[in-house]
Amino acid sequence: MVIAGCSTKSKTAGTAGKEASAKTTPSATPKPSPATVTVSAQHPLTAVQPADTLTFAVANGTLTSVAVTNADGESVDGALSGNDPKKVWTPKVPFRLGGTYTVVATITGQTGSSKSTSKVTVMNGDSNTTNLLYEDMDVGVGMPVIIKFENEVVDADKRKAIQSAMTITTTPQQEGAWGWTDNTQLMWRPKDYWKAGTKVTVTGKVAGLPTSSHRFIQDNISGNITIGDSRILYVDIANYKMRVTKNGSTVKTIPITTGKANFATRSGTKVIIERDSALTMDSATVGIPKGDPDYYKLDVKWAMRVTYTGEFIHAAPWSEGQQGSANVSHGCVGTSMADGKWLFNFCRAGDVVVNTGSSRTFKPYEGIGCWCYDWAGWQKLSAV
Repeated sequence: MVIAGCSTKSKTAGTAGKEASAKTTPSATPKPSPATVTVSAQHPLTAVQPADTLTFAVANGTLTSVAVTNADGESVDGALSGNDPKKVWTPKVPFRLGGTYTVVATITGQTGSSKSTSKVTVMNGDSNTTNLLYEDMDVGVGMPVIIKFENEVVDADKRKAIQSAMTITTTPQQEGAWGWTDNTQLMWRPKDYWKAGTKVTVTGKVAGLPTSSHRFIQDNISGNITIGDSRILYVDIANYKMRVTKNGSTVKTIPITTGKANFATRSGTKVIIERDSALTMDSATVGIPKGDPDYYKLDVKWAMRVTYTGEFIHAAPWSEGQQGSANVSHGCVGTSMADGKWLFNFCRAGDVVVNTGSSRTFKPYEGIGCWCYDWAGWQKLSAV
């Protein structure tokens, strides 16, 4: 009995000791996780495109700054936007084709501040140069805004992106629309001819946008165009005369000659493309070679081009005897020397030339052809 009692007492004391020991053991404190950042772009960092931005995804911390330098160690300007855990860095100007950049992100978290370095490589490719034609010029009421691309823009989505990045401001305000007349020209024309005296401002945030799989626009577009007086020339092919108007009033009627049989002057609404006070015209450039009975090479005065196919308005002293009574040219509108000089000084690029009276029709691709379309037809040329 005594032995059994001693055994029971010893077991109870041992259990109590274990329970006391468990209650006094301290719990483990979790270690703080370091802040981390992941950098990405719309394309792999080894083949970034010029218009890409950089996205910073931060875990366990905050992104406090981003510093980007080019291969020469020069700082690249940019701006951060958005909020943690994701922020976006946008360069002030697009990345340069074939360039390499170093990106340093500073992040802070429970373990303090740290820096993360990434490398960015921009894909190789070619630039597609753009030009705002007739920039800073005083032009006629028929001149559209013309953005000319050095290389073709064929893909519909790329056209849409470029067109969406363009802005036109007109004073006074006028209704108008963009249209692609071919793969290298984007035009904006008003619904009707410009109002005389209109000021036009053109801007396009297009730098870095692709125009093909390997070509990109390098610079933004900006410029101004001023619209002068309304000068419209009405060429009556069948009756050998031209009526010249300014701001709606007739100021002169000129006897003319136009294209003879097989070389008829095209009917339709054209625009003066360029002016040359003296010009050598060689028919070989429009498909009439040396040796052809209709071949010619002439030095002419007071020439104004109205088509890319060789039609001009110019002085033609050799045909003064037929001017006003017969059509004897190879498609040009010929005037006397005196009338040609007067008309040259009166007109500007962009003035409208309305031709009527022949069965040969002016096609949009043969000149500045935006007025070949009615308003509904023109709007169908928009990529947006």
